[in-house]
Amino acid sequence: MNHGDTQHASALNKKRSRLWFGTGLTQFLKTELRDFPERRVAAFRLFIVAMTIALVSQTLHVPPLGAIALLICLSYDAYANAGQSLAFGLRQLGYIIVTTSVSVFTLMFAGNDAWLLLPLSFIILAVALFHARLIAWPTGIALWYSVAVLYSPSTPAQGIYNALWNIPIIGVLAIGSWTVVHLTIKPQDPLKQLKTSIAEQLAAVEYIFSARLADSGVNIHKRVISKFSSAGSFGKILGLLSNAELIHPSMHGRHDTYLALLLEIDGLRQMAIWLDQVLTAEYRAQPMNQEKLNVYLALQSACATLRQGVEESRDVSGQIETLLTDEVLRSYSQTNPSLLTAIWRALQRTAGLMHNLHEPTAAPEIKPLEAETDSNEADDWLPAWFGYDFWATHADSLQFGIKFSLGAILCTLIVESLGWPDINTAIPTCLVAAQTSLGADYRLSILRVSGAILGGLCAYLYVLMFQSQLDTIAGFALATAPVWAIAAWISSGSERIAYMGRQLGFSFAMFVLHDFGPVTDLYLPRDRVIGILLGIIVMGILDYALWPRRSIVLARHHTTAALHTLAKFTTRLPDLSLMLKSTLPLRLSAEKDLAAAQDLVIHAVLEPDARLTYKVNERTALRAVIEAAGNLSGLLQIRRRYRLLSGQQFSSFPDELQEHSRTFDAALTSALENAALVLQGRQQETRTEAADIHALLKQSYTEHHRIDSLPADLAMEWELRFMLDQQIMELVEQIQKRAVDSVSYRLKAGSTIDE
Repeated sequence: MNHGDTQHASALNKKRSRLWFGTGLTQFLKTELRDFPERRVAAFRLFIVAMTIALVSQTLHVPPLGAIALLICLSYDAYANAGQSLAFGLRQLGYIIVTTSVSVFTLMFAGNDAWLLLPLSFIILAVALFHARLIAWPTGIALWYSVAVLYSPSTPAQGIYNALWNIPIIGVLAIGSWTVVHLTIKPQDPLKQLKTSIAEQLAAVEYIFSARLADSGVNIHKRVISKFSSAGSFGKILGLLSNAELIHPSMHGRHDTYLALLLEIDGLRQMAIWLDQVLTAEYRAQPMNQEKLNVYLALQSACATLRQGVEESRDVSGQIETLLTDEVLRSYSQTNPSLLTAIWRALQRTAGLMHNLHEPTAAPEIKPLEAETDSNEADDWLPAWFGYDFWATHADSLQFGIKFSLGAILCTLIVESLGWPDINTAIPTCLVAAQTSLGADYRLSILRVSGAILGGLCAYLYVLMFQSQLDTIAGFALATAPVWAIAAWISSGSERIAYMGRQLGFSFAMFVLHDFGPVTDLYLPRDRVIGILLGIIVMGILDYALWPRRSIVLARHHTTAALHTLAKFTTRLPDLSLMLKSTLPLRLSAEKDLAAAQDLVIHAVLEPDARLTYKVNERTALRAVIEAAGNLSGLLQIRRRYRLLSGQQFSSFPDELQEHSRTFDAALTSALENAALVLQGRQQETRTEAADIHALLKQSYTEHHRIDSLPADLAMEWELRFMLDQQIMELVEQIQKRAVDSVSYRLKAGSTIDE
């Protein structure tokens, strides 16, 4: 193969990688359409909902809203647990009632005056989209309003009629059936899921200690295979807690105790995993003395006991108190701080919190997280949205609402001016395509067009081959069931392909559920697809020309916010009572921003100029910053817990040592803040060399604790502590370097920081 052929093959590979998330089409479909038990249940739920909507639409003389109802249900989470589905269903029902009221009022007030109706609709849609973006909620309100008001603006009476039918069809039939199906077909109790998650984390820690004991020749009869949590899992666990409280109202009174327990177990898991990662094979091969062996045996037994207590819902605090006696710990560590001491104390705190859950009357009063915020804001009686800061902070959400509502209004004008009502699918397309970034919009547009074409082909196949041979509702159900099943299966996949299934079902439904009885208008699939293409084109032009939300720019903003949050993790907490109030909000904020940034970098690959060299280099550098920041978040949390739980008596340390420690913390804070400034394109402040300060801090620790004269095991505990600081410094330096690279690639190409 010559050089030209090589370049051609490389270009094809890049194109394949770009469209199919780094793989070929075959591998992409194989991965996204794979079969597993949970997906079967999820797809079956969606299939039942789709069949219910289709049969009711064809059996009863109702307005043709079945396709919209089906699209809505296919868009909801098919894996939702009982609490999540109940909360979501009730909330959406409330929204549909509000939307119906607003739609009817708008049509009554301005239905006969198009030049008043369209500006008023623009404002309502913009507010609805702004609200959806602000609370990270589906754009259902805007979608329902557009169907009721903008589908037939020239006939307001018909619009009012359709709007009133939104409540029974979309609210009761669609949302109601979706909720009932999730509560009846293999419903998942969120409390059981929460307990399973806690037990898995304790099992992971138990496995780590079992493996460490196995290094010393101690055979554990039952070793539990560890299952490490993925990134972003802590927020999902808190979501399970919220869902469980809805199904089990008695848990509300112990909300803060549950929060403290989840945070404690998460911290315990992080410390154990880090310990397992840093111990070298040579060190593991060394035999443990009896004192250290006793500590590991106690820790492993305590983890196993706690796990069993969670699985069986019983209080095991008495057994833990017997296992984790301070005499065993002191015989090993004496008065020296150690990571094993921190893990020991974390297990004791976990047992105490579990005891409080089983006996709430004995639980100490925990100050709610909102208490401090409420007291600080008592004097600010005006809502936040009256202030400039609120709108400055959420300017992107406001632009989001204005832009996509403008697209819907433009499509309405085009449809009405052409006198072509069957392409009105362009209007909801503008609202459904409303995504977080330009790349996400393009990704969804590709899925939407693909699904629309497949749905149209299925509709033609149904009409040409089956419809003429069927004259009963049973025949209709049998003929259309395979299409609903395919749409349900694809919709139950990951977000990389799910929307194709939703659009397939929607396009097919727009054809076969267009009216009561057999379909006779064969032009409908063509017109529906044309409408979808029109909506995508209009929004593609608007999205690119008006406030383009570049994925890489948004990813950089989220990464900057995460770095500012991580900078607050470097400070030393004065006591354990502040752990929940200080750590939890920071942890969730950093996790949310980093997850959003990671998704946005993936979306950036689909943008028009994504293959430019400097764009590729910029994405690579920013991806490295995000990965390093995620690792740094875990290490900073371990460091914070070590300081509070390892037995350090910081207040008794010499003044010089305390000053070195505070200076080192300040240097880390400054470095992270500087990296955030660089990502924003601003001039960084004077850099402080954290390594030099850490060298002084390490020397002070060595002299004060006489580390050189300690036994090998205790000296190793200090080496682990210094190793933790060293890893933190290396990650901070990596973040600083890659942040500079990320911005420099763009500036060298002559682009501004926000392009």
